[in-house]
Amino acid sequence: MTMKRALHSGLGLVVLGCWAATPPVSGETAPSLRASLETGRRLYEQHCAPCHGANGDGNGPAAVWLYPKPRNFSAGLFKIRSTPPGVLPSDDDLFRSITRGLPGSSMPGFAYLPESERWALVAYVKELTAYTNAAGQRINRFEEQRAAGIASDPLPVPPEPPVTVQSLALGKQVYERMQCALCHGQTGAGDGPQVPLLKDSFGFPARPRDFNTGLFRGGHTGRDLYLRILTGLSGTPMVPYGDDVMTPQERWALVHYIQSLRRTDVAVNDLLQPENNLIPVRWVRRVPVDPLDPAWEEWETVRVPLHPLWPEPEQVYAVVVRAVSDGRRLAVWLQWKDPLPQREAVRVQDFQDAAAIQFALGETPAFLGMGDAQHPVNIWQWKAGWQAELDQTTEAGPAQAYPAMHVDTYFDRVRPPLTAAEAGNFLAQPLRSPVEDANARGFGSFRSQPPAGQNVTGKGVWVDGSWNVVFVRTLRSRDRDDVQFVRGRSVPVAFAVWNGEQGDRNGRKMISYWYQLRLDAARPALAARR
Repeated sequence: MTMKRALHSGLGLVVLGCWAATPPVSGETAPSLRASLETGRRLYEQHCAPCHGANGDGNGPAAVWLYPKPRNFSAGLFKIRSTPPGVLPSDDDLFRSITRGLPGSSMPGFAYLPESERWALVAYVKELTAYTNAAGQRINRFEEQRAAGIASDPLPVPPEPPVTVQSLALGKQVYERMQCALCHGQTGAGDGPQVPLLKDSFGFPARPRDFNTGLFRGGHTGRDLYLRILTGLSGTPMVPYGDDVMTPQERWALVHYIQSLRRTDVAVNDLLQPENNLIPVRWVRRVPVDPLDPAWEEWETVRVPLHPLWPEPEQVYAVVVRAVSDGRRLAVWLQWKDPLPQREAVRVQDFQDAAAIQFALGETPAFLGMGDAQHPVNIWQWKAGWQAELDQTTEAGPAQAYPAMHVDTYFDRVRPPLTAAEAGNFLAQPLRSPVEDANARGFGSFRSQPPAGQNVTGKGVWVDGSWNVVFVRTLRSRDRDDVQFVRGRSVPVAFAVWNGEQGDRNGRKMISYWYQLRLDAARPALAARR
């Protein structure tokens, strides 16, 4: 089948998908469904509406900073499905997407929410697909599909065969015959000649998946990829390849060939979420404040996957985390790969490397995007430029960046007038720490704490292609805007990394999902060497 025919048939399926739908959450009576919808509405407003919009139109206030754009539920187009082309996803499909998130995108996973709340979100998302017909009636697409007798049953997936040299060769033949390289490129890097022309059903650029990274929104297992090929991605140029153009054997061969294109330097742990999302805090006799202290090697790590809010030329796939406490202070150690450090940000077009830890000020995770008005967050941000200034390892300044610049000076002044510093601006004061202690109540509300409240210290060192950073603070703080660490309690925590070399700053960054930082209540006996 030619690409032209595939695109043509895909458009027909997309149009059909606009008028299709799945049943409500199974087994629910009308009263329980109403309660579920109310719970779902409350959770949606807190965790989903900032991106997907209050009405589910994909145009929430955060959407302008995100790519790909959040899903427009009102259009009835869902990318990740196990159902036939033109049929809306099953409840299980929606539940899995909500639970796991879409790796490599800004859609986080909500595994930390109770299962009942995730099912409530499924019910409410289905409600958001409703449209108003010519008679002014509000029609739920899922109810409409059920009334039409269309079931959202998953398509059968045959058992996965073993990978062989022959199957990989067949997969390559299928890749070439289906002209996959037009979009995904000859090496699978997502750089095919058709890329500039690809648009989704809303007119936004649609970037093909980069098979080299192994990041797949709907999951990276063989079954996941088999279904993506079989069902397509509704609303995108990725059309379904059914049995009329490809046999199940050929489809499995194509899956294995795609998996073989993954780079060897992308560790499998970068693609997986720990089952319990737990970051344990280990008891120690001495908190090491230097990130290169050999003591850090004694404690286990948690590898936390990161996800870009905007396409990154060189994505940081994960950050490695360790956390320890001596009963008085907490230290969190981060490490991530960065082949080219960026410590100077003097020119307006330059940006510095950075890392941040976000804590929810409560036991319940806030909105991941820097909290909200009812659920504030405490943010610790380490900055490479601040570290360089404290270490006195850089002489960079306007005079060095612009050596031919004319500067007006006041000859009667002993030192240059520093207006911001003399006005008390925190960011213009002499640095005491490379870490900024701040709070936020939603994106755009980032606020530094006053100088007296800056009680987080730290240090960052770049060595052998990686940043190593330590954040240190006392377990308890008198500042009501600070997170409090209590033995036996978990604190929701998330991480972010900025790569200044590729222009990361502000909302352009790579983020993790919510994790739980837990300090055990019982303090074990510690070896003297620690």
